[in-house]
Amino acid sequence: MTGIEYLLEFDSDARSITVYAENPTNRSQQAGIVISTDNRTMHSSDFRLSGGEVWNKTLQIEASLDALRDSHVVRVSTYGATRAFEFDYEIDPESSTTVPTPYIADTTVTRGTIDGEPSTVVNITVVNPSVQQYPTKLMVHTQGTDGSFYAAIVPTGESETVTVELLDDPETVVVGEARLYAGRLNRSSGGIDQVGFRGEVNGSTSTWNESYRAVEGPWSENPYRYDNASVGSDSVLPEQVESGPTVRGIPVVLLLAIAASVAGLLLVRRR
Repeated sequence: MTGIEYLLEFDSDARSITVYAENPTNRSQQAGIVISTDNRTMHSSDFRLSGGEVWNKTLQIEASLDALRDSHVVRVSTYGATRAFEFDYEIDPESSTTVPTPYIADTTVTRGTIDGEPSTVVNITVVNPSVQQYPTKLMVHTQGTDGSFYAAIVPTGESETVTVELLDDPETVVVGEARLYAGRLNRSSGGIDQVGFRGEVNGSTSTWNESYRAVEGPWSENPYRYDNASVGSDSVLPEQVESGPTVRGIPVVLLLAIAASVAGLLLVRRR
C-alpha cells in the first residue's frame, strides 16, 4: 500500500525466514512486517525507509513452533499483503531441545484447604517458556488418590502453581506421579511432561523425572491406579473408603456421560 517492495525467503530445513524490504521511490516511506508461527506472533517491526533504501532481517522460527503440531504455518504480513509458508516438521514435546514446551518445575506435598475443608494437597508449579499457549492439563495419581484432574493452562512466558487435592492420609508418606498433557490422557501424542514425587505433609518432597506414559483416566471402564511397592496401601483415610467413586460429590456414573466436557476439578475416590 505504501509502495515498499518485499521479498521473502523461507528455508524449511533450517527453519529460518529472511525478509527483504526495498523502497523504490524517491521519498521516505513507512514499512513494517509481522511474522507469526502456528498462529502466534513471534516478531513485529515498524520502520521507515528512505528513497532507494534496502532493509533485511533473518529470523530463526523453530523455537516459536507449536510442538503439538506436525504441520506448521509461517505467515508474514505487511501493509496490505500476506504470504504464508506451510511445511511438515515433527516435534517430540517431551524431549525437544530446540522447541520450548511447558514443564513441571516444582512439586510439594503439603496441607491445604479445598472448598473450605482441610485436605492433603500437592502444589505443582507449571512453567511455559514458549510463545505458544498450550491447552495443558494435570492428572495426579498417588497411593490414595486414583486420579485428581485440573486444568493447567499457563500464559506464554509465565508460571502457575496449581493446588491439587489428594485423598491420602496426612500422616502417611505420599508417593505418586503427575502428568502434564494436552488432548487425551490415554494417548501418548499429547504427553508433555511427567514427574514422580514422594513427600510428607510436614516434611520435604523429593521429585524425579519420568518418561511420559499414557494411561486410562478415572472416568474409563478400566482406570489406571498408581501403585508403589515401597509404600503401604493404607494411605487412604478410612472414612473415604466406603464413600465410593465420586467427583466433587457427583456420582461417577453421571460424569461418564459428560467426561468430554469436564473443565474443573476431577477427583475420583478409590474403591
